[in-house]
Amino acid sequence: MTYSKVMMSKLPATTRTLVAPKKCLPAEYTVIEQPIPKITKPNQLLLRMNAVAINTGETQFASGQFDLLYKASNFPTPFGIEGSGVVVEIGPAVTEFKVGDAVYGMEFEKPHLSRPPAAWASTYAVTEPQFLHKKPDHVSFEEAAAVPALAVTAYQSIKRGLQLQGRDSLAGQTVYIPAALSASGNTAIQIARNYFGAEKIISTVSTPKMGLVEEYLPGMVTQLYDYKTQDIVKLIGRGTVDFAISTQFSTLNESISVLKSDGILMSIASIPKSEVMAEMLGPKFPAWLGWVLDLLQYWYSWKLRGTKIQYEFISGHPGHRGDMEVVADMVAKGMVKAVHTAVDLDDLEEVRRGCERTYKSKGGIGKFVVRP
Repeated sequence: MTYSKVMMSKLPATTRTLVAPKKCLPAEYTVIEQPIPKITKPNQLLLRMNAVAINTGETQFASGQFDLLYKASNFPTPFGIEGSGVVVEIGPAVTEFKVGDAVYGMEFEKPHLSRPPAAWASTYAVTEPQFLHKKPDHVSFEEAAAVPALAVTAYQSIKRGLQLQGRDSLAGQTVYIPAALSASGNTAIQIARNYFGAEKIISTVSTPKMGLVEEYLPGMVTQLYDYKTQDIVKLIGRGTVDFAISTQFSTLNESISVLKSDGILMSIASIPKSEVMAEMLGPKFPAWLGWVLDLLQYWYSWKLRGTKIQYEFISGHPGHRGDMEVVADMVAKGMVKAVHTAVDLDDLEEVRRGCERTYKSKGGIGKFVVRP
């Protein structure tokens, strides 16, 4: 059964979607044409997508990196769980939005893959109101598409770290957030300063990006270092940082080294505890994996030996509506602006190159966005 309450003028018969045609790397991604999706539930909306962010996890899944947990079998596999667009059709139960509304959001729930693929990297996509927010007029579709996942993860990480401290702000603290122009790093820096009141933020970039940080993050970073040519720990100083967010697996050691002995270390790129992974995977979580993950936590305990550093991994949960509302308010107030790179879906070679940088988490500036 199909539902339709209100719709724009006649819609096309087909939609174009970015897919992995088989288990493959980004160089083999392609665009297919298929029938335009239909509203099949009264609480659904049809969006004309204007911009879609590509997430690292999506590219890793398509490459088979997660086959031990989730073996992708339904190919072609569509991309896109995070983006922005315009409402072109709504089901009869939809009251939060109307046709013509510009919206953005992320179709995400835990456990992962509990829903059919969102396929937002398409010209048209069907979704539900709980995943969406109205896009402020002053925010571009590309900026809005790049915000949700990173911003809510940064917010949840800092909020949790402050809970461990027994504080409600970063005021007066020295904060270390490496990789200033990475998708996760730039967002965390903005939220740390503009929302949580951090006054001193230290960060890093590679040599070619040293001159770009002030352009993309004006007035945000107090001290900036070139991790390719400089001794980061020596220059920052051991035991001088109060609060650190490790944004990549490779930044954990230096984060520990520069933290005070009673500092806070939040990580968005670490091996999770079994309970965190169980929440992520749900019923598909195998018992053996829980044992392995808990055993590996001793490695972190060993790394932190002799300190009172409080460490925690945060996976990020964009499906937490309350936290997403806080992020949406930040976006509306201009407190967080997505650093991004955008290309058109029609330029498949550029799409592939951008997805490759996303897959490797190297070489790009901010979030990679595709305009369908």
